[in-house]
Amino acid sequence: MAVTTTSVIAGPVNVVFQVNLLRNAKALCPYFKGSTPAEISFRQGTFSARWRRIENLTPTTTPLAEITGSLAFPTRSAVQPTVTDLDATVAKYGNFFFLNEEVDLVNFNGQAAKLSEVLGINAGRSLNRLQRNVIEDNATAIFAGTGTTATSISTATGGITLSDIAVGVNALNRNDAMRFMPMSRGEAADGTAPIRSAYWGFCHVDVEEDVRLLTGFQGIETYAGQTETAQGEFGTVGGVRFISTSEATIDADSGATITGTATSNSRSTSNTSADVYNTVILGMDAVGSLGFGNSHIQESYTAGDRLPAVMMVGHERGSAGAADPLNEVSSVGWKSWHAGRILNSTWVRVIQHSASKLEL
Repeated sequence: MAVTTTSVIAGPVNVVFQVNLLRNAKALCPYFKGSTPAEISFRQGTFSARWRRIENLTPTTTPLAEITGSLAFPTRSAVQPTVTDLDATVAKYGNFFFLNEEVDLVNFNGQAAKLSEVLGINAGRSLNRLQRNVIEDNATAIFAGTGTTATSISTATGGITLSDIAVGVNALNRNDAMRFMPMSRGEAADGTAPIRSAYWGFCHVDVEEDVRLLTGFQGIETYAGQTETAQGEFGTVGGVRFISTSEATIDADSGATITGTATSNSRSTSNTSADVYNTVILGMDAVGSLGFGNSHIQESYTAGDRLPAVMMVGHERGSAGAADPLNEVSSVGWKSWHAGRILNSTWVRVIQHSASKLEL
């Protein structure tokens, strides 16, 4: 019986393995934070997720007339709520390793656990990027500096500014977006400062220092002790509390063409055009994600953490029947599902901008 040729992890040759295997970098994955889950069940037979939005009612400013004379029921007229159903297609994702017999026999036993950890990191980063793309690709864009499109963002004047953040916050405020975090009081005796109620912002680690330099920035170290913080949060400015992550998108060389000495000031992958960064600002219930009988991922997490709705799947040697006639091959992998949707486009913005070049 023919078996399609595939790759396996080979055993080492003349190599001594360390007992403590080298650790893997675990990127911070925040893009599920604050998302509204669409609740579906495993094996439900559906390939779509649905969120239902009930619009706010128009304020009533007309007084109710006095009821007199003969009554007609109902005595008052009701209003009809506006209900909007938002759907997204559910897709399945996964990845796996083949392990041959020699790996189990020759390699240090801890390698199997390390391979599972690598798969967990892969699952977390994959789902985070899917959710990130939903937000960045569908949110209304704010172009930094004098730019009117992403291709016109300059390396000289296109860095993120307090005005860009103010434009985003004002857009959310004008549309009555709900903030995630209430106002927090500071205590002078403790050296902490008050924090205004805030939306969440997600930016690339390259942008973190640019945000820190903005007027009015408060580092997380100045928060009062009772203030709840998120993993990866580094501070607040302009009514936005920021989380930095290496998973935020960089559109390499997609900005304006570099002229003069701009290459010494801002980042460019090939020193021809500005790299464009995407910084997200969102309010509560602006974005939907997929949940499986729970709230899915409400917090920022480190890739590799145990995540709900991610299944680790392993098959022992010999489980493939005739496809593995000598019981030599096993496999380990992950499987999950994803669907995401902008639920209210007026409650989310993405700022497109350049970033300062900081490396030597």
